[in-house]
Amino acid sequence: MSQTPISFLGPWDTETSLPPQSPRNTSQQTIAPVEPWDTPLPVTPCWEVDAFCWPEVVLKLQQFNNESMRRISQHLAASNHAGLKVLAVTAGQRGTGRSTVSMHLARAASQAGLKVALVDADLQHPSLIDQLQIDAPNSWFQCITDRLAMNEAAVHSVEENIAIYPLTESHPISILQSDRSRIARFVERLSKEYDLVILDSCVLNKESTSLVGYETSASLHAAMVVIDAELSDKNCLEDACSALKAMGIHSVGVVENFRP
Repeated sequence: MSQTPISFLGPWDTETSLPPQSPRNTSQQTIAPVEPWDTPLPVTPCWEVDAFCWPEVVLKLQQFNNESMRRISQHLAASNHAGLKVLAVTAGQRGTGRSTVSMHLARAASQAGLKVALVDADLQHPSLIDQLQIDAPNSWFQCITDRLAMNEAAVHSVEENIAIYPLTESHPISILQSDRSRIARFVERLSKEYDLVILDSCVLNKESTSLVGYETSASLHAAMVVIDAELSDKNCLEDACSALKAMGIHSVGVVENFRP
């Protein structure tokens, strides 16, 4: 993945007044026999909706940048064919539009025919259930703490073939150290069930230097660093890239958000 900036046009924060969707339960809740990611059974989400209520800004992004969407779809498909399975979307500071870019990439990958898992991986500031208007019954973190079966932790969109693995509450960033290995096993299992796993990750800076899913350099295949082309601090970008380099992640792209 090159470091050539990818431009997305438009503001990223918006609110909608649509009521939250209540996913349908397609199975009975089960507790994993040993560890959720060790089950020999396929991970088939128990919860589904017909289609996600994507934020207006994500829909407008596709509407006004259709050619860009097509190129990104092709690039993700080619990268996946070359071995890309787990992609982290991060930034050097908050407010750059990481979640919007993550959702956009998930839709682009889906349009390329890939089976996609989009994971809310910002432990301290989860946002996907609010942005997607989902009344999520469970959190993927319950797989770590309560051994909840992985199929109970996802909401699947039938029309788009995208599964969301949400966080329903915030967690301290210190968990990335104490439960690093178990979280990495969770993400690794997802990468075996889905063509592409996109991690809507936390920021990387001098205080926060790790990501959900990371254990070794082989755990995360690539990362995208989202910046606000007008307001982002150059030092924040450098801090994020330095943290990724320290983790051994060398396939890094930069997404310029809010670019005029």
